[in-house]
Amino acid sequence: MFPFHNAKLDALNVLEVDIDLRHINKFKPSLASNLNTADFHVEHPPWQSDIQWISPNTLTMFKAFRDLFEALHIADTVRPLLDLEQGPRLYSGFLVRRGHCSAPTFHEDWVDTYQQAFTLITPLQLGEPPAALLYRKTDGSEGRYPYKLGKGIIFGDKFVHSTEPGICAPPVELLSFTFGTDKMQYWDRISRTGAYQGNLVRRPDGSFLYHNFDA
Repeated sequence: MFPFHNAKLDALNVLEVDIDLRHINKFKPSLASNLNTADFHVEHPPWQSDIQWISPNTLTMFKAFRDLFEALHIADTVRPLLDLEQGPRLYSGFLVRRGHCSAPTFHEDWVDTYQQAFTLITPLQLGEPPAALLYRKTDGSEGRYPYKLGKGIIFGDKFVHSTEPGICAPPVELLSFTFGTDKMQYWDRISRTGAYQGNLVRRPDGSFLYHNFDA
């Protein structure tokens, strides 16, 4: 199981899961009504894109994301891979919004975590034309994963990927979760990425990091 191969996508450490849109649709009104408040922190990665990573900035909003994460049972598929004391831990939740991208920025979310950390991405709004995720196949060639409502993609260590170049109007909007083990012995490796994904981040032991970047 280390690493695991997805034959359909011809890539390592990635899989597609079903997403219950009933829970998504219940969550969207609360998300929309709070977006431009202190409940959220916005980051703009230095990519050739207008992409925004919008994450909870308060415990109340983090709880809303955590409740959705748990209702969707997102971690069930990779749970056998996780070294756990009690159960999978949500580290961060995000709304990802992108209108245009002029060039791909291939990167890895997780490196050498022993498959103890994962990212899920699922669309809330596909954009027009519908956006996709680019990724590297096992032979190094480029693959394309089109986002689909009611489907999510989960990936772990060394999955190389990028947002697809193009223009979407309206913008594509994605829901993303980072999650994994609840054991702190892996945090040193997970934190290389996970500790800096947003202002408010939950660690494996349940405690919070608050960077307060805006201070």
